[in-house]
Amino acid sequence: MENGYQDYGQEGTAYQGMGADGGYTGNPFADMDYGLCKRCRRRSIDRSENPESVLCHDCREELIRLKVPPIFYVVGLAVMLMVAFTMVTSIGGFRNFGTYNKSKDVAGEGYVLSTMNGLLEILEENPDNKEVAVELVDMGMKYSYYDYAAYTIDNYLVGKEVSDYEYDKLNGYINKLEAYYATYDLFNEVWDDVFGEDPEAEDIPEALDEFNRELSRFVRQPGYDQALLFYYLGYMSVNTEESIAYLEECLELNPYIYEAQAQLATYYRRQGELDRARRQLEEIYKVNKEDSSILRSYAALELVEGNLEEGLTYAELAYEFNYDGEYVIDTYIVALAANGRMEEAEQLLENYEAEYVFDDDLYAYLNGEMTLEDYYIGE
Repeated sequence: MENGYQDYGQEGTAYQGMGADGGYTGNPFADMDYGLCKRCRRRSIDRSENPESVLCHDCREELIRLKVPPIFYVVGLAVMLMVAFTMVTSIGGFRNFGTYNKSKDVAGEGYVLSTMNGLLEILEENPDNKEVAVELVDMGMKYSYYDYAAYTIDNYLVGKEVSDYEYDKLNGYINKLEAYYATYDLFNEVWDDVFGEDPEAEDIPEALDEFNRELSRFVRQPGYDQALLFYYLGYMSVNTEESIAYLEECLELNPYIYEAQAQLATYYRRQGELDRARRQLEEIYKVNKEDSSILRSYAALELVEGNLEEGLTYAELAYEFNYDGEYVIDTYIVALAANGRMEEAEQLLENYEAEYVFDDDLYAYLNGEMTLEDYYIGE
């Protein structure tokens, strides 16, 4: 069953309104039935790889997935950015590029990734086009695609002359990027201290409690991306209400963390608050129509409300944009089956079974043992 514990890559996310010394305390697993995952408390423990496991397959994979690093790192960019305080009046030629001229309008219509990829293509062909590079960095920072911004600064702006205004702006971006990647490093440091290389190396209830306590010490501390920090805290929380609160705190700080938006809508949907989930998705969809987590969450909502064709449309788009996104393939399979395209659903399942371990509930739905409401609403 697709769950509420995120959906990263954007790196990943969830949040809660707790104080600087917060973090949930106590043992939320005290009354748990034997045999249930000690993190999500819904699925059965998977001992196929480790006879001592206390996690289901999905939770183990989700915890491991958080260790995957961002695509790019900013290393010493503040030092590397050897720019002159000289107004450059001759950029040369970019006005001939229709993609650049239309970039703000197209992005404003919600096609953020398409616009950034178009600008990146221009830069690959015209690496000295500073104005396009600055535009791409601006968009990456505005819409929280920080890897795009870091990559562009590092590859297309280091050592280039820019205006005084752009110099100050880029240095501000670099400070923000350094805080973002410092928070990622912080997560890894706390992870290694608590879990080591194996997410099941420690007692899970105690380890999750310790992890949240340690990470919570950096809330409100300078030098860290607070939105990303709250996302990590919520991601690791086993309490739904805490996770929702962390997500809300995260989005107050940065509404363009799309995984947090999608995850919050998923929590609302699972609690049966479908109108609230729709409002959550509608607002962020206006901003970004190409993020797979938003599209997948939208697909699930449409399906459970009986809008089967619309659900399939969103699921197919999510698959096309990022088939490897969390629960994207699962949602596409469900959408195909719900629309009577069972042969395609079964073929897709077969294509990925060697690569993914699908949840038992997916098979139950395909076998007619669960309804869409059973699958998408409730714990």
